[in-house]
Amino acid sequence: MSAATAPRTRWRLLIGVLVALVLLSAAAVGGLYWLDYEFRHPAPDSGRPGAWMSVDADEVSRFTRVGIPAQADDIRWGYKKGFQDDFAVLAFRIPQTGLDDFQGGLPVSRWAENKYIQSVDLDGFLYIGAPDPSTASPLTCGGYISPGKAKNVATEICVASRPDGTSQVWVSAFHTP
Repeated sequence: MSAATAPRTRWRLLIGVLVALVLLSAAAVGGLYWLDYEFRHPAPDSGRPGAWMSVDADEVSRFTRVGIPAQADDIRWGYKKGFQDDFAVLAFRIPQTGLDDFQGGLPVSRWAENKYIQSVDLDGFLYIGAPDPSTASPLTCGGYISPGKAKNVATEICVASRPDGTSQVWVSAFHTP
């Protein structure tokens, strides 16, 4: 090796090492973004916290402590596994004539109009493809806490009349300490 090629070889080696470090850094950052995404968006039915699970409407009804009336139509439901507390949403339509019987069978002590809908509930209703309750007017809501096996369950029920003579019902429930 001549004296003139030795500095070129060292520069090539230095550039190669720098390129390798940049590529390794990019791979590490990409891997961290992938892990973050996988952590925040677990696969359905994975059983990991944040995963939407495949359960039937009856299981969601038992969790929320809200029975689905026999005359209910357009029934939609979802169950999300939590780190410590699970979450469920249920939505359906019932004839306006059956609304009083439905509400009378619930242990809600007080119904209030124009209640604020929490974003976690909106996300759940969006996930199951239910109509957006925040756009319904007037929206009447009530809630209650019922004992569970290991934890209590807080249930929120909202109802709005529809122009077609039916009432839209939204139910959300989660474990509470």
